[in-house]
Amino acid sequence: MQPRTILISAGIAIVAFAVAFGIGKATSGSDASTGGTGATAQAFDQPTATINATAPKASLPELKPKPTPEPTATPAATATATAVPTATPVSGGGQTPVSGGGQTPVTGGGETPVTGGGEGP
Repeated sequence: MQPRTILISAGIAIVAFAVAFGIGKATSGSDASTGGTGATAQAFDQPTATINATAPKASLPELKPKPTPEPTATPAATATATAVPTATPVSGGGQTPVSGGGQTPVTGGGETPVTGGGEGP
């Protein structure tokens, strides 16, 4: 961010705070303890009450174990005879390993350095 943008943003924030503070002061009443309404809350007497509560002496029933599901019967698979083709074992074969080959490394070449030249004194 540029310093100019930062200063403009800070100025806007300060002005907005000042406006909000001024509006708050203008709308508040003269007596701050009553919340600005000027009216006081009425006090009233509440009658006393006696509450008696008793809990039953019985204990909670014991937890029942979760029932285990009975296994369902699955139909038994019947075995059928199928002919399996026999494969003739292959010995050897495959790819012949290649040694050497590939790219021949190039030595030398490239750009020839230029010496001298340029403008004379």
